[in-house]
Amino acid sequence: MADTAKSCSNCGRSLKTSKRSGSSTRVITILVIVLVALLLGGAGYAIFIHDAPDKNVGHAYNPEGREWVPMKFDPYGISMDVPGIGWSLYYDAQSQFVLKDELRATLDIHIISAITLNPDQYRIDNKPHVFRVLSQESVTLPGFGEASYTVAEGIEAGYMLRKHQIYFRRSLTDRNKQTQTYTYLITLSYQSGLHAQYASFFPHILDSIRLYEYAE
Repeated sequence: MADTAKSCSNCGRSLKTSKRSGSSTRVITILVIVLVALLLGGAGYAIFIHDAPDKNVGHAYNPEGREWVPMKFDPYGISMDVPGIGWSLYYDAQSQFVLKDELRATLDIHIISAITLNPDQYRIDNKPHVFRVLSQESVTLPGFGEASYTVAEGIEAGYMLRKHQIYFRRSLTDRNKQTQTYTYLITLSYQSGLHAQYASFFPHILDSIRLYEYAE
């Protein structure tokens, strides 16, 4: 029988070379896939950042040397005076603006869009398990009509608080001729024992409210 082993003297070497070539190809393929994924991921991240809504859109608040600071809240078509000296900015976004002072008094201006489920949940008269309504009446706002004005007391965060709240709902037509409905809640909170100190605050805020059409 002829010795055929010699005719395959390079078989082992060729097989090893083939294996190395196959491994190299797989490594290169994996590297290319990873690189493409990184590029796509980076592009996607850039698109996400570009398209993400700015959650820090706020308002220019400068209380220095002023007892009251005029503020406009666009695109919601409302302006009013907010307290200045002794107050500081606690939270500032386009649809909510909160001030606090050193005695834990809080002014919360909250404008809620129609996509929010049950915006009435923020009304203090809808929380009988927390607040006892002291008075409730309708007041007239220039450029709009009647709004609900509620005064209530209750324990919140361990303190007995008195709250004054204006509530109303309003529809505006935006620049694209689309009608948007908003719920407006303006709430002043302070410790009940300090009523005499804050008694004049909410009447001033209420008298300063002006409503106007959509602004950019």
